[in-house]
Amino acid sequence: MKKTIAISMVLLSGCTTIHFDRSATQEPNPTVITQWHHNAVLSLIEVSDPVNLEETCQQQQWSSVKTELSFINGLVSGIVNQIAPIWYPKTVEISCN
Repeated sequence: MKKTIAISMVLLSGCTTIHFDRSATQEPNPTVITQWHHNAVLSLIEVSDPVNLEETCQQQQWSSVKTELSFINGLVSGIVNQIAPIWYPKTVEISCN
């Protein structure tokens, strides 16, 4: 039964992406920083600190931010959340110019 539930969760989980652009023109070869952002309890509690774009890009300006629930995020949270709905990671990709 647990195996059926786990397989159903993986097959029915959807991937989402939210993309924020600072301007319409993109610089070639931006610096890209990728990190995981962690939420808990049905994504109601933010465990990770909010992404600080000034700190992340340092001397550069941010050009885009992409927040994504990837297949790997969904797979890992599906495995962990079989016990209880406690962990919901997302991947954050920041592009700096």
